[in-house]
Amino acid sequence: MKTRSLPLAAILSALLVARLFAADPSASPSPHSAVPRKSPAKDRDARFEPEVAKLEASPSPSPGGVLMVGSSIFKRWTNAAADLAPLPVTNRAFGGSRTIDQLSFFERIVPTSGAALVVWYCGSNDINGSESPAAVLGRTKEWVSRTRASLPKARIVLVSVIRAPQKREKGYLVAVDEVNRGLRRLAESLPGVVYVDVNPPLETSSGDPRPECYVEDKLHMTPEGYRAMASLLLPAMTREYKNASIKNP
Repeated sequence: MKTRSLPLAAILSALLVARLFAADPSASPSPHSAVPRKSPAKDRDARFEPEVAKLEASPSPSPGGVLMVGSSIFKRWTNAAADLAPLPVTNRAFGGSRTIDQLSFFERIVPTSGAALVVWYCGSNDINGSESPAAVLGRTKEWVSRTRASLPKARIVLVSVIRAPQKREKGYLVAVDEVNRGLRRLAESLPGVVYVDVNPPLETSSGDPRPECYVEDKLHMTPEGYRAMASLLLPAMTREYKNASIKNP
């Protein structure tokens, strides 16, 4: 019995399709070939988990004290207890964090402190990551709402993002100023929340950064920089702490 041969055109078409799939395997995706990607949020949580766990394992602050939270500007303030004396300061900042990270770890950082005054510095890393000022302010507002809900008698100090030389060189100064204006408006809109701009003592009379206030990376602070910050921050914190103590005898 004779076999029927395939038309030449059909054979050529089959060969062409086979070559296309061989050159581009993605043209014929397999349901088993996709590699699952990790969630960016989970990656960030994993990055900070050891540091947050260490903070949790450290001695708990006395109820009614002062809690500092935020990113590396506070984290690296290792002499904060002396610079901000006699306030009973506990520093639970963790370096490299953004506002989204403060929200992710909120329950493990803020409510357990029992603080009468909570001081916030965060948003600098968001800006370095090209986050919009609106996003930074939105998450800061959420953090403030959650803090007020978990510590209803506590007062809150929002500290300005520092106008560091690094921000100027990277072209981020406009974003920094917009965030700071937003922080001021947020504080003015809520009872028990104040805004402190710590930038004036970090700048010359002409508005340029004082080099002696910054370490080599032009972002983080020297002891002189922290003392300059404290010159404005300590009076405001002391006032707010006294106001909080009146409500928490």
